[in-house]
Parts: sequence; C-alpha cells; structure tokens
Amino acid sequence: MKQVRFARRALCLALAFTLSVTLIGCGKTLPASAVYGYEDDARPALDPEKPMIALTFDDGPSIHTPRLLDLFAAYGGRGTFCVIGNRIDLLPDTVARTAREGHELAVHSWDHCQLTRLGKKQMQEEIETTREKIFGLTGDDCTVIRPTYGAVNDTLKRVAKELDMIIVNWSVDTLDWKTRDPDGIYQKIMDGAEDGAIILCHDLYGTTVDAMERVIPDLVAAGYQLVTVTELLTAGERTVEAGTLYRRQGPKPEASE
Repeated sequence: MKQVRFARRALCLALAFTLSVTLIGCGKTLPASAVYGYEDDARPALDPEKPMIALTFDDGPSIHTPRLLDLFAAYGGRGTFCVIGNRIDLLPDTVARTAREGHELAVHSWDHCQLTRLGKKQMQEEIETTREKIFGLTGDDCTVIRPTYGAVNDTLKRVAKELDMIIVNWSVDTLDWKTRDPDGIYQKIMDGAEDGAIILCHDLYGTTVDAMERVIPDLVAAGYQLVTVTELLTAGERTVEAGTLYRRQGPKPEASE
C-alpha cells in the first residue's frame, strides 16, 4: 500500500494551495477556484504564526456531509472527516468530493466497533480495510486514525506505528451526538476555541451542520484558520510520530542555534 510520510504530506498540502487541482479519474484539470470556491486561482497558504483550529467530523459520510462541504468551500476552510468504512459505498461521490476539495479523510474503523476490544489482527483489519477502501476511491492514503469512542490502548498504538499512522482524539468534545442542539453545539465550540484546538463533531447529524452554519463563519471572522489535523499538527515545522496519540497541537520545536 502507498505510504505517505507526514513531513512530505504537509509540504504537499501547502504547495497544493497554489496549484490547479486534477479531478480523480477524469483526466481534466480545473483551477483551484473551481473546486475550492475561491475567486482567485490560488488558495491562500497557511500562516503558522496565525491561530489554527481543526474541526473534525466522525461517523460519516452522511446525507448532511455535502452541506458541510459547501460551508467550507464558501469560507475557505478545511476539515478532517473520520469515516466509517462500511458507509463509504453508500455515498461514494461525497467521499470523493471530500478528498477532491482538499479535506482530510481519516479512518474511524470499518463498522464502528470499539477497536480496543479487539485482538491485534481484527483491529488491523478494521483499519486496513477502511484505509484501502478510501485509497481505492480517492487515490489518497490515510495517515490518521480516529479511534471509536476515543478508546486507545497499547495494541492500537502498536498497530498504528506498524501502519505508519497517528492516532488523533480531541481537546473539545461538543457532545453533538447527545444534545442535537445547534445552539449548544455552537456555544461549546466557541467557548473552547483556541489556537491548536481539535474539535470533535459528527457530520452524521443535521443539527451539527446547522451549528456549523454559524461556527465556521464566526471562527473565520475571529481570525482562525480552519485546517486539517495533519496541517495543524505539522504546522510551524512541528513533527509527528507514528503510533502516537494526539489531542491538540503541540508546542513549536526549539529553534536550532
């Protein structure tokens, strides 16, 4: 399977902002503005000196995901979509669009079982099968695991390291799956908004996307760059290590003398 090193991937993501985007499988090239919703052909590069937040969405794809993608396109952000493998064939065009528009796809298991209750072989199958399904559809490799229920153990860390992947949880839990309250979801996010935060949401619910209609423009207006978790964790020459659990952006590396 194609392997993508994190440092190289972060560089490619940055370069992609100024390049045109080639649609998968059709051989046709469109300017970035046609895909991302920008008036210019160049998407602005990330500024590691400006605050960043990673909005992440679990349990999709769903019928609500396209509306969320429209919001990101309108306001210039990116998110990380942690997909369930057995849902991909329900909405393959949505998954392909998510990747095509520059968002990150992460593995959230094949069938939403709790990974830490499985043996190593079963755990690896849950991750690898989903990863291969995403790669077959989009041509992009996944390097991020979002563990179901946020549960992590030593076996999962070993599997992630062997697969050259990182594990990403969150620093802010919106509880959107529980409350289904757009106002409450909005307030949770705005109260927890800070540079380096990783926000847990679910695009499975229309009420979450209702909240995003206020969250995304308000975060952008407040000066936050909306980025993928890989962009967040590798910004400013930071590095990540396969098999490691991350909950938010870490400190910048010491400047070499």
